[in-house]
Parts: sequence; C-alpha cells; structure tokens
Amino acid sequence: MKSIRTLLMPMVVLALVGALTGCATMEGKWSLAKVNPTAARDDFAYSSLTLQKDGTFYAEAKEPTGSRTVSGTWTMHNGLLSLKEESGERHVYDAKVMDGGKQLMLVRHWNGQRLTAVLDKRST
Repeated sequence: MKSIRTLLMPMVVLALVGALTGCATMEGKWSLAKVNPTAARDDFAYSSLTLQKDGTFYAEAKEPTGSRTVSGTWTMHNGLLSLKEESGERHVYDAKVMDGGKQLMLVRHWNGQRLTAVLDKRST
C-alpha cells in the first residue's frame, strides 16, 4: 500500500507548477514604470495599458501634442504580445510577466536598438 505522502506528491507538484505559471497573467491594468534606454521613453507607445480577458485592450497613447486613448485587440502567442489598434496600427513586443505577476516587460527593436519597457500592475 502506498503512503499518503507518495499519493499526495503529484498533486503538490501540480499545484506548485500552477502557482508558478498560472498566476502570472497578462490581463489587467498596467502603468509604465521605466524604459531602457531612458532616452527612448517617448518612443514607447503607451503610458498605461489595460488588457481585458476578452482579447480587447485600451491604452493611453503618447502623441507630440499630448495623449489620447486608443483601443483594439490583443493576442499572446509564443511569447509575442500583439496589440492591434482600431486604426489598424499594430505593435508587437516580446512579452514576459515578472515578479509574480506584478510587472510586465515588453521588448522590441527600434532603429537598431533594443527598447525595453517595464510596466507595473495596478490594483483594480
């Protein structure tokens, strides 16, 4: 007869895997915290970003004359976050949720340079 420890071990492992991978979700409200290099802060499209469970998003987009609210759809596939605005403009980033779901790192290459943006998750 198997011990309770032997029977429970697979369930504990599955619970840990779920806790480490499933809790870090892309969905939610995010605020731009930092951009590297810092001189490229104005080159990152969004100062805030909300990713909805239904695959839609809305964001504050920076413009030379101020900011505007944009919306559209988003998908995540093979580590790539694709944001397609209703205007048709598309932004694609390498994306990774970090720090237990508290931060979202977005990376893209622009003008031959790596641009990294870190967004903090806002409480709802």
